[in-house]
Amino acid sequence: MALHKKYFLLFILLIPFQNFAQTASCCTSIEVVEEALSGYWKIKNVDSKSVYHYWFENGRGNVENVETTETIGKYKPVEKSHSYIYIKKEGDIFTLEYIYKHGSWTSKITHLDANNLVLVTNEEATAYYKIKY
Repeated sequence: MALHKKYFLLFILLIPFQNFAQTASCCTSIEVVEEALSGYWKIKNVDSKSVYHYWFENGRGNVENVETTETIGKYKPVEKSHSYIYIKKEGDIFTLEYIYKHGSWTSKITHLDANNLVLVTNEEATAYYKIKY
């Protein structure tokens, strides 16, 4: 096989991994990630009432599953759904460590801007959009 064909084949094989590269261009520090992440997020393309509320107090992150109510902009917490989150930065990559009563897990932020969030957990990407009123 010619050398240029080998490079082309390698290039084609690596293209899918670009989707996992972080594009959190708005985020240069943990504080900026906190600010961008704070608010209500809903999974894209899912017919569910579940919404995830992220907020930060005194350097500690919180996330809680909430459900929509009949009143626009009002949410009802789902019982026992609260987790603490810690933002970690390794090089240019930000991760979220979730800690709850029975364990923990980590998600990598692959995209974060004012309206969109993509988290990769166990090699599975989930896209969210921010709810604004």
